[in-house]
Amino acid sequence: MGSRLTVEDVERAAVDVARRLPPTPLRPSLAAGDVDLRLKLECWQPTGSFKVRGAAHLLATLGPGEKRRGVVAASAGNHALGVAFAASRLGDVKATLFVPTSAPRSKLEKLRRFAVEVVLTGDSYDDAVEAARAFEQRHGAVFVHAFEDPRTAAGQGTLALELLAECPAPAAVLVPVGGGGLLAGVATVLRARARGARVVAVQPEASPALAESIRLGRPLLSYPAAATLADGLAGGIGRIAFEHRDLVDEVVTVSEAEIEDAIVALVSRDQVVAEASGAVGVAAVRARKVAVAGPIVAIVTGANIDARVLRQLLARHPEEPERA
Repeated sequence: MGSRLTVEDVERAAVDVARRLPPTPLRPSLAAGDVDLRLKLECWQPTGSFKVRGAAHLLATLGPGEKRRGVVAASAGNHALGVAFAASRLGDVKATLFVPTSAPRSKLEKLRRFAVEVVLTGDSYDDAVEAARAFEQRHGAVFVHAFEDPRTAAGQGTLALELLAECPAPAAVLVPVGGGGLLAGVATVLRARARGARVVAVQPEASPALAESIRLGRPLLSYPAAATLADGLAGGIGRIAFEHRDLVDEVVTVSEAEIEDAIVALVSRDQVVAEASGAVGVAAVRARKVAVAGPIVAIVTGANIDARVLRQLLARHPEEPERA
């Protein structure tokens, strides 16, 4: 498999993913008034995030020798949860997970339920990556990248196959973008199986790394993001996102206020709990930043919002007004 994905890569990954994970629902949403908005509820994965798809597929491809050496990963939370879940399902793979001390408490509490080694290190995701890479060199463990691996991206892209099984002709699909593995996988499927669908990448205004990368003609692997509630989307993109940029129709950004508004609307209108990174697609629709005729699918990528943060948002927005 090369760095450029094919739909056949994703279809092969779907076989591995289906053995370990049931499909997530595609559900109509009331969060955008009269817009035909549908939610792909990856927040209902057993780990609360789409990341488990990529981890499940990558670990399924390991040979006996690689399994004996074990795996190592770095993550702010969701990818680590995916690797922990996948390793537990295989049953014979030791997983060591490096997580920054700034990771949300809700994610750390979930991680500790799995039989994996969790190492808190540094203040940032980059610190965790550096520590994980050093561990890889010392122990020969297989590094499981959160996005910069075609196997990870193919596994993540399997959600698009499920989506099209229920909505064969979406007008647009909104994809939250951090590193961009999900974007590469989903865009590959849509271009092959639903050519009329617009692929819309969504990032916070605080970290528009994809749009800037396209403007400059080179991938910004690091980016000086401003503070954002959507911490899973902050920072640079991966090379894999840049290599698939020709499959993306549009990149939109959303403000912090729009992200907060979407989180509250999802709870109050749809009874869906979403972390900020997972709510950016809905934020773009509610802010009228996506104009198409026909069904719009927003991928709600994760649910792992800290309960204290959610309480604060609901307190600040006690009445979510009806929108036309």
